Amino acid sequence: MKLQPIEHQHLKECADLFVSVFSNPPWNENWEIESALNRLEDFYNMPRSHSVVAISEDRIIGFAIGYIERWYQGKSFYLREMCIDSTKQRSGIGTKIMDVLSQNLVSQGVNNIYLLTAQDSPASAFYEKCEFCNNSKIIMMSKTVQ
Repeated sequence: MKLQPIEHQHLKECADLFVSVFSNPPWNENWEIESALNRLEDFYNMPRSHSVVAISEDRIIGFAIGYIERWYQGKSFYLREMCIDSTKQRSGIGTKIMDVLSQNLVSQGVNNIYLLTAQDSPASAFYEKCEFCNNSKIIMMSKTVQ
């Protein structure tokens, strides 16, 4: 397995994987390839974007993408999307991606990684295993606008 930064030519295959993973339980989201590709391109094209893609046998089997944001206390990374091929989950690929991403971010002077995920999901259990925890100072809020 090869781990490297996402290149533009990887985005379509990453979008295919994204749709495949997130249209199944526990997510059951109705993503279209085009909207997933647009989302990933947005993150890819952001200033200070960082990513890792896992490639095995010329096939993308996982990726993580987000961006660095500057704050008065230093730099933080916002992990916007991460997914692993459903048939490859629980095999250490996600942990390896997170380890490489973390090492790359430390070399960029990043102090923290933030992310959002579904509560009580396999993903939240994975992130807890990777030493993420709930931040009691931050809450997610939303508002529907019409």
